[in-house]
Amino acid sequence: MRQIINKLFCAACLAGCLLTNTSCNDYLNTEPKNTMSTSTFYSTDAQVDQALIGVYSTLKPIAEYYLKLSEIRSDNMWVTTGSTKPEDVVLVGQFSANAEAIILGAWQDYFTIVASANKLIDEIDNAKLNNESIREQYKAEARFLRALAYFDLVRLFGNVPMATHALTVDEAFATKQSSAETIYDEVIVPDLQYAVEHLETTPIDYLGAVQSYRVSNVAAKAMLGRVYLTMAGFPLYKDTKGQAKTLLKDVIDYASAKNLYWAATAAEWDQMWLSDNDNKYFIFEIQYASLVGLGNTYTPYSVAKPKAAWCSEKLVSNEASITAEKTLLEHFAEVDDAGNYKDKRTLGTIDGDDADKKFFVKFYENIKKRDRLMGDGLAFNGALSDRTCWPQNFPLIRLEDVMLMYAEVAGKAEGEAYVNKIRQRAGLDAIDASAMTEDEFLVAVDNERRYELAGEGIRWHDLVRHNTYVQNLQNMFVYNDNTSDQRYAAMAGNVKATNYIYAIPLQQIHVRDGLYTQNPGY
Repeated sequence: MRQIINKLFCAACLAGCLLTNTSCNDYLNTEPKNTMSTSTFYSTDAQVDQALIGVYSTLKPIAEYYLKLSEIRSDNMWVTTGSTKPEDVVLVGQFSANAEAIILGAWQDYFTIVASANKLIDEIDNAKLNNESIREQYKAEARFLRALAYFDLVRLFGNVPMATHALTVDEAFATKQSSAETIYDEVIVPDLQYAVEHLETTPIDYLGAVQSYRVSNVAAKAMLGRVYLTMAGFPLYKDTKGQAKTLLKDVIDYASAKNLYWAATAAEWDQMWLSDNDNKYFIFEIQYASLVGLGNTYTPYSVAKPKAAWCSEKLVSNEASITAEKTLLEHFAEVDDAGNYKDKRTLGTIDGDDADKKFFVKFYENIKKRDRLMGDGLAFNGALSDRTCWPQNFPLIRLEDVMLMYAEVAGKAEGEAYVNKIRQRAGLDAIDASAMTEDEFLVAVDNERRYELAGEGIRWHDLVRHNTYVQNLQNMFVYNDNTSDQRYAAMAGNVKATNYIYAIPLQQIHVRDGLYTQNPGY
């Protein structure tokens, strides 16, 4: 147990997060530096830069949790594990041993980000730098990453331990949970405000070289806008929509003025999900590479046992079969009189061999998809060694998300144009907000967020902040049930109001009696 606590809160950065070079994809290659002490390591600009890259490298496992703890839990995905859907699960609170391992992994991996960021923040003020201009910038990047980790932690677990410096083992054993509201007020918001104030719109390193994978001022504004919007919803209901609106509009205006982040056509939108276009369309993304152990952790679990036409068995997991949920599938399956998909995002979002077994392909560069878009499907899949090689980056925030968040907070008068810009690119008819009430417009925005951002780990958090997760999940189980014994429909009764957060991992509860309080309902 001591080892677990030590991993969560102590100096993870020097133990295994330092890298050998600073190029965009190569930052993933970690090299342990156990022989280097803190006092000798933070001695040059290059070493501090390596330490920061080490913090970025701790993001590698996170995409998997956007799938397992967000997307699957929402009404976007339908999962079968053997003969029943939610027995596994991350879905409604019936946590099996496998689900316990998932939430423990998330807890540990997110706190590894916190620990790595804290170590750099602790050391950088005393570091000997030749380029003083990057001191505040690097600190701001680390604080952004710490805020990102804590934002996901409070959304997943509610009350969690709060640490703003690298803790000793004794401190870690004495650190109790802080409320989610306290963590927002004392860590997440201040860290992101600091990032907004000290980051440039184009991220550079200490040598002045552009590093497109790093956090920018634009990313900090977008993330802080998302945080304020989240705080304005369930369960906090804070008066923060005004702050969200200002920040989100700043991001939209910057992107428009610089012609950044926007795919102008449906065909270009399709192309932006290829690894060839990493760091071009997304405001901030997790980096992956086509190397063993350095691929996108989301992909191998999102598709199970595909036919040879898609990829080889070695490239995907043999776990649960994940398909698009029925109502989402019905939207993307709609065709016009000529038999073409009405929503031109369909093949870039979901695909599959059977009409009722469509799965998500945004992060799955399979043979058929690559042949359709690039003509190199067999060559691409042949270059992947195993399921740890998927190279496509994972977006943590992108412009369409920002546009739709802005539409939500701005209302129909200002927001209609942004919804329609996204819909019309997708080949769909524009909405007429003038014929809608504000509540009806919000439903239209929510629907468009579901279609545009499907598969990206956004939907569950939207359901929670709207406080519609219970009804939506209950409806999902009933509507998707096609079994003679109605076993799926019966699962609707298991969805409880307390399911908006997960259980605190049992190993953490047992670290020290009385240190943590388990979340209600578990």
